[in-house]
Amino acid sequence: MKRFAIIGDYDRGHRYIKSHSILRLLPIKWAENMIAKTKVRITDTIYDNNEKELGYIIDVPGFFIHGDKLIDLDQRRIMINLVHVLEKNHIQTLVFPLWRKFISPEEKSYLEDNSIVLLDGSWIRLVSLVDVVERLLGILKSKLVQMEIGIWGADNSIGQLWAEVLAPFLNYLVIGGNDIKALERLSNKILYETGLSCQITTDPDPCLANKHMIILSSTPDGWYNFNGNRIIIFSCSLSHEYFIIQETIQEKAFSGILIESGWPSLNQVLNSSNTLKPWDKIGILEANLFIKDKSYQDVLMNYPLNKMSIKKIKEILRTHGINCKAIVSNNKILTYDGFRKVYFRNCLDNRI
Repeated sequence: MKRFAIIGDYDRGHRYIKSHSILRLLPIKWAENMIAKTKVRITDTIYDNNEKELGYIIDVPGFFIHGDKLIDLDQRRIMINLVHVLEKNHIQTLVFPLWRKFISPEEKSYLEDNSIVLLDGSWIRLVSLVDVVERLLGILKSKLVQMEIGIWGADNSIGQLWAEVLAPFLNYLVIGGNDIKALERLSNKILYETGLSCQITTDPDPCLANKHMIILSSTPDGWYNFNGNRIIIFSCSLSHEYFIIQETIQEKAFSGILIESGWPSLNQVLNSSNTLKPWDKIGILEANLFIKDKSYQDVLMNYPLNKMSIKKIKEILRTHGINCKAIVSNNKILTYDGFRKVYFRNCLDNRI
């Protein structure tokens, strides 16, 4: 049976230390100081409900400890070591939700040249996020005609998808980005298909400021005005901007709701360490489907990102009994009842 590996989120190296025959015998501070000099290592195993091995957790301390201080030589050494561990254990599917922060496109190509497929759970995140927003629109149905929504990044495929999903429900939609011609084409398409006339802009302020809901499929440079009560749908990749937005929201005591993903049912996956974050578990689900279901693999590898491919992924998830049962908000799980409580407690409805 084919297995996958996932590069786990950093936990100060405690998972690594616990699995290491020498480091686990040292005082914790000593062990933490030595982590930076260690190699890539399998530190845990992921099982299904029948205790069959699905894959492994790999820790790569160099990524998380050195961060931006990694020099090319160190990065190359880490990548060679990573490929060696994967090949030694006959692993051809690697999940790394944060790869865009730590791995360059050239290094991704290096993995692919060694017959390793790199996944990040982004398709599951996006499909489940669309499902979440559609359910939220149902909750806010009586308010929809008054809602003002802005989409930044509507000049890329993810932003265009959001505009097409939302346009039939709204009376007011602003689409923004850097490519004015792409925005004009999208606006004309929406007008033709739904009759909705969208405001278009290359300035983030009229697109995002004072909106009831904003959708970010990319992040405008220098724009982190997250004050006020609003719903933010974070539909960007989990890259450097993701952490900046999280930090900015925390610093400004943001009173709205940040929604980063849907939370699909994961009953078939059991991880033995219980230390993985939601992104890791969503990545595990994607890798498991990628290995088990050829139709899912076909969509990921060969289909463009559009409403049709999203629909195909939804159908595949449905055949596996997987549905979106909650929300990932600020890297924590929020139920739909929890959303209602936060939404009305913070009086977000009074802005509409």
